Amino acid sequence: MERYDRVFEPLGNFELKGITDKSIEKLKNLRIVTLYDLFYYFPRNYEDRTNFKSINQLKEGEYAVIKGKLFGIETLRTRTRKTMIKAKVSDGTGFVELVWFQMPYLKKSLKMGDEYIFIGNVKRGYNYQMTNPEYRKYAESKGVSKEILPIYSSNKDFNQRSLRKIVKTALDSYTELFQENIPEEILKKYSIADRKKALKDIHFPQNTRDIEEAKRRFAIEELLILETGILEKRFAIDSMNNEMYVLEDNKNLVKKFLGNLGYSLTKAQKRVVTEIYKELNNGKIINRLLQGDVGSGKTIVAVIMLLYMIENSYQGVFMAPTEILATQHYLSIADTLLELGIRVELLTGSVKGRKKDAILEDIKNGKIDLIVGTHSLIEDNVEFHKLGLIVIDEQHRFGVVQRKKLREKGVIANLIVMSATPIPRSLALSIYGDLDVSIIDEMPPGRTPVKTKWINSSSDAEKAYSFIQKKLTEGRQAYFVAPLIEESEKLSFKSVQELFKEVTRRFPQCRAGLLHGRMKNSEKDEIMHFFKNHKLDILVATTVIEVGINVPNASIMVINNTERFGLSALHQLRGRVGRGIHPSYCFLFSETDNDVSKSRLMIMESTTDGFKIAEEDLRLRKPGEIFGIRQSGFSDLKFIDIIHDVKTIKMVRDIAYEYLRKNSGKIKNTHLRIDIDNKFLENL
Repeated sequence: MERYDRVFEPLGNFELKGITDKSIEKLKNLRIVTLYDLFYYFPRNYEDRTNFKSINQLKEGEYAVIKGKLFGIETLRTRTRKTMIKAKVSDGTGFVELVWFQMPYLKKSLKMGDEYIFIGNVKRGYNYQMTNPEYRKYAESKGVSKEILPIYSSNKDFNQRSLRKIVKTALDSYTELFQENIPEEILKKYSIADRKKALKDIHFPQNTRDIEEAKRRFAIEELLILETGILEKRFAIDSMNNEMYVLEDNKNLVKKFLGNLGYSLTKAQKRVVTEIYKELNNGKIINRLLQGDVGSGKTIVAVIMLLYMIENSYQGVFMAPTEILATQHYLSIADTLLELGIRVELLTGSVKGRKKDAILEDIKNGKIDLIVGTHSLIEDNVEFHKLGLIVIDEQHRFGVVQRKKLREKGVIANLIVMSATPIPRSLALSIYGDLDVSIIDEMPPGRTPVKTKWINSSSDAEKAYSFIQKKLTEGRQAYFVAPLIEESEKLSFKSVQELFKEVTRRFPQCRAGLLHGRMKNSEKDEIMHFFKNHKLDILVATTVIEVGINVPNASIMVINNTERFGLSALHQLRGRVGRGIHPSYCFLFSETDNDVSKSRLMIMESTTDGFKIAEEDLRLRKPGEIFGIRQSGFSDLKFIDIIHDVKTIKMVRDIAYEYLRKNSGKIKNTHLRIDIDNKFLENL
């Protein structure tokens, strides 16, 4: 028997009769490169030829199979001198006009009075009509035309007939390579269709039951690969808990820090701190997702846990996705921790030369207690003396490999990942199935609800600008956000430079600054410093301000061309205001006619609940887009609706968990192991 992993080899490695190298090259445009890609290029729909439709039941626009006797056939010429064959067919309930172009031989092939089957799209003019329908003589077609044929997503290179031929050729020759990747005990217990049969049935089914059973099988299979791969990590981390570490349980620094805050933690923050503290104190390896809405106080919780580990002789890391956010975190905590005798340093791509060398040396020697930084922290030359806790902010912006590399640098692989994008239950069950979840579901006192208004007309825009002018005159500050950095001839959306010009024209008495991702870091830092210290009234920016920016006096958020943003991004941007004592407002500028964009804007107007927004975002967008990543594998799910199939997701997760539990966290099915490795490698 040939090796199963051959299925991941390029199509060119296989002998496929009638399929040329040119065809194989063109298949790449459909993202079909390997034999596996071809077999798993499932139909998007089917032509059901198993049921004849009475002519009097036909509807315009439908794809139909009819049976009837032919009469009235003739050859005509179009205005452009093309040959046109016109005929009529009747089944006793009505008649349909049939038209073929540039096929003169049909006049001899089709016999008056004979019974035929015709298959095609129905149009309605003066009469019902089919243009260029497929046809077969009924007496010769029994058992042939009554079939269900696959319809594939295609392009100009392949029609349906050629794609079907390619798939059929591969199925006939190489189905045996696709050995079973669902453990036998799971197949039997849940009555799941055999893989080889399911592959044949999903492409060329005999009946609708074949389709349903094959779809169920592949829904379970794709989830099982994903869930088992994710949960395997959890078992690996849990196995580390056999090697317990012991902390001295010193809390003096934490007590001083809390005493200097000037306010009390919320009940939700206290609950989460207690959850994490108990695990650390018991010597458990932490692997926790800390989620909470924008402004719920996740950073304070993270700093408390980092302080606790530092006081107990370990180093800590705080990693953020951008230099602006990393710098903001560093500035917000460095002075406070310095008063407690804690040395905090910033390591980003901008830190170079002797300064970087000195920081790296001090990290290695244990002279730095807490390192705040970006991707620079995972570089090979970053060595820690005794790393005990890693905190990753906005973790969905980091890949699996990045988290793994940072974790491997630690003496203890404790990890807390934070997300201000609330995770819907279906995702929490799945892509975060390897993590314990803590939720901060309470906002700190002083957070002001943000009033949101969708601006979709010129008159509303003028009213909004007048209102903003009034608030700026009162001493408030405002953000203006644009989706693009530079002008674009192809897109009509305002660039950030255009927006800056417009803002300075509309508000000539105000001090405005410009911020975007292509500026030098020193320039970004200077602009943010000016805005934070109210040396600027208006900050015109791209989405670099989406997370982590905290300016309590800023109470106005204006987002231009809102249709260019997802719901989660809009919610994050809105979270930049409402951080002080002043009433806060968010204006969403968009004249879109797109129904999905309208739905997003109405949701933003109606709620500030991050969890509701996350659910709606997932419903309106492709699952793989909600966090802007592919690493989860959810962008590839073909048979699962991530919103509505929570029951199936939970069932397969439980199956995967039980399988791993019985096998001490090991994946014993060789073919499942190969599929998991392929999936997670592909999505890193």
